[in-house]
Amino acid sequence: MSSLANAIKRKTHKERSQPAARIKYGLLEKHKDYVERAKDFHRKENTIKALRRKADERNPDEFYFAMEKARTKEGVHDKSNIANKYSQEELALMRSQDVKYLSLKERVEAEALVAVVLGMPVLVMHPK
Repeated sequence: MSSLANAIKRKTHKERSQPAARIKYGLLEKHKDYVERAKDFHRKENTIKALRRKADERNPDEFYFAMEKARTKEGVHDKSNIANKYSQEELALMRSQDVKYLSLKERVEAEALVAVVLGMPVLVMHPK
């Protein structure tokens, strides 16, 4: 008989709107708003608990050599020293050296190709 009871349409209860006399108190929080706010609160609470647990369980004697150069600014790791590793002049020099190296390799390959086409023995230079 319970399956017949579940088949009957029931009236859906709607939430009330904010009464006109209480508009001065701001928006009336609906249930779905409360649920969303509560889920967000608990998610943040769980994150803080996990971080606190991780901090409690960490090994104070743990050491990595990268820790010597690492810096923090207001408790947050500062990565600015990594981004400005090379100056603009150094970057321009590296680019020009890359272009020169590629042109050298292109010239060596072209000479090897000409030698193969002409049937001459190829002198291959291996970098050390």
